[in-house]
Amino acid sequence: MDLKATRNATHMIYQWFTRSENVTEAVSETRRRPPYPCRTPSALPSGSPESQGIKSGYILEYFKRLQREPTIKMQTVTVVRNGKKIACGEFFPYSTDIWHVSHSMCKSLTGLGFGLLCGDGAADTEMSVADVFAAELNPLTRQTHKAVKMKHLLNMSTGARFNETGSVTDTDWVRAYLDSGYKFRPGTNFEYNSMNTYMISAAVKKLSGKGLFELLDERIFKPLGITDVYWEKCPKGIEKGGWGLYFYPDDMLKIGQLYLNGGVWEGKRLISEDWIKQSTKKQITTPKKSGDFDYGYQIWCKADGSEYLFNGMFGQNLIVFPKINLMILTTAGTDEIFQSSQIYKITDRFFGGGFRPDAELCEDEEARKALRYAEKRLAMRGTDAETVAGGGSAPDFDELSGFAGDFTVDAKDGFGISIMPELYQGVHNNFAKGLTSVSLSFGEDGGVFKTVEGGAEYAIPFGFTCAAPSCITYGGEDILTSAYAVYSVGDDPCLRVTVCFPELPNVRYITVRPCEEGVRVTWEESPGYDFLTELLHDFVFGNADPMFADALKNFSSFDFLERRMKYFLKPELTAVRSGQVT
Repeated sequence: MDLKATRNATHMIYQWFTRSENVTEAVSETRRRPPYPCRTPSALPSGSPESQGIKSGYILEYFKRLQREPTIKMQTVTVVRNGKKIACGEFFPYSTDIWHVSHSMCKSLTGLGFGLLCGDGAADTEMSVADVFAAELNPLTRQTHKAVKMKHLLNMSTGARFNETGSVTDTDWVRAYLDSGYKFRPGTNFEYNSMNTYMISAAVKKLSGKGLFELLDERIFKPLGITDVYWEKCPKGIEKGGWGLYFYPDDMLKIGQLYLNGGVWEGKRLISEDWIKQSTKKQITTPKKSGDFDYGYQIWCKADGSEYLFNGMFGQNLIVFPKINLMILTTAGTDEIFQSSQIYKITDRFFGGGFRPDAELCEDEEARKALRYAEKRLAMRGTDAETVAGGGSAPDFDELSGFAGDFTVDAKDGFGISIMPELYQGVHNNFAKGLTSVSLSFGEDGGVFKTVEGGAEYAIPFGFTCAAPSCITYGGEDILTSAYAVYSVGDDPCLRVTVCFPELPNVRYITVRPCEEGVRVTWEESPGYDFLTELLHDFVFGNADPMFADALKNFSSFDFLERRMKYFLKPELTAVRSGQVT
């Protein structure tokens, strides 16, 4: 990154960690995603597991194994074989009928867009970045970028210094990328950088005259019957490419089936078979810390060709087993970026290696009924969801009297605290404006938790025996919520409100305890402290740009940053009673 981007990023992180003031966005995003489209998308045809050679009981055990794993916070999982959707598990309170952020899963679609141009003869992987962006380069940078081929963007081997942090500190990402240098000779090492994918998106627009979404919508989405997709754009109006896509799980499964069909859909070729082979084939070796997959062209893949993966952080995955024509789509909120999650290990144990489905099995109605019953009654492991989904009862209203009321928060304690998780704020460049009050009220089957932040009020209804759905408008975005609460009695009575965001992997946990002044409120989130602490350590002391790392080290030690991480990811404050709700 250049000096300006480094300075802006350092200042933003300093604000974030010190909590001495509210975070100010270096880049103001005027475009925010539209409200969730309230309609059911078209889906792949359905069939029984037995009709596709897999026992219903086997898939049920797979779902239960995912549920039992404490490190996985599953949201949905769908199994498809031979183009038939044979099982769909929804973990309380999530649903496949709501679109979901893809995170980096959409990188594979950006690669697909470039593949369309290769099939047209309008592009090829050997083209240099200097040729594609000749008008944006001066004589000096033109020489620098000659060695960078489009294949280096595709297989994450550019070594570009301009990385994801720059996306929230600069308004002209193409210029910033082309002005930055490289850490190593392109093509010699793998280094994951979402700005490589963004540059592929920019190249698609440059070469075709159409934005990435427009190209894919015309040639891929519409033929597949995909109608409700939203892709965020950079400040210059180019699709972000590496992130920012919202999709329905069933729609991403159609993309996977297109790949399994060799690029053909309903008898019509949409993408060349050669591109599918090249993009899902190992193009570069990845470090061991990235997991068991190497990298193709914007797709993770096994070297033996047994498996490839469209992957987004926190468990957004399309896992494809081409040799047995099977794929699995997951959405989750687990603490992982690459392939370190138990999702892959469990999935491989069930469907990888030597697993071979039968041609067809006799229908087992009892097993199928058990699977269908379980699909709608799964719950996230290790959370209060198990209690509520299992039929928890509402507490007596008298027990909650100490929690009810309006409470004021001291301004200095409310910096950066929000109903929205910190991780959401950072990823979406949509930062908190300061918490000034909270309130709780109760009804027969639930209640409402309210906050006032930056002058705006956010009301989250919650249930005791089920999750209460709602929607808030935060920073210009309409965001769905689904919240429930559990009351714990004993020596330390507390009310724990869990706020899920069905479109996102993030969960906000708010624990309220009565105290002499009013209430003590603790804020936590998932993915949260463990994940972000590890990520920060790697970022500062691992592969971060040297200038940026040095700037961070100059104002603090890592121990200091780690303490601040705990402070802002698990803040606790006292809210003083200012009135009583009746």
